[in-house]
Amino acid sequence: MFNLTLTDNTLALSNDATSVDLAKYLDNTDAQTIALSGTNLSIVNGNTIDLSSLQDGTGTDNQTLTLSGATLSIANGNSVDLSSLQS
Repeated sequence: MFNLTLTDNTLALSNDATSVDLAKYLDNTDAQTIALSGTNLSIVNGNTIDLSSLQDGTGTDNQTLTLSGATLSIANGNSVDLSSLQS
């Protein structure tokens, strides 16, 4: 039975003298450059996502909040009971 091991950048099988150095396949970074142009978010030399469907039609992410008693609500959304914060 063989066991596959990965030590640093070396892949090997137990009981076998053969190993593979994976270092040349790794750039060891996940650094990406992103750009936002209008409503398009893109990874340079990669894919683009159109974010326009997330807008409220006015080009903003403005929300309407209301406070009724100790309940804070967002229009067309959730509410939170703030009574536990009152002294």
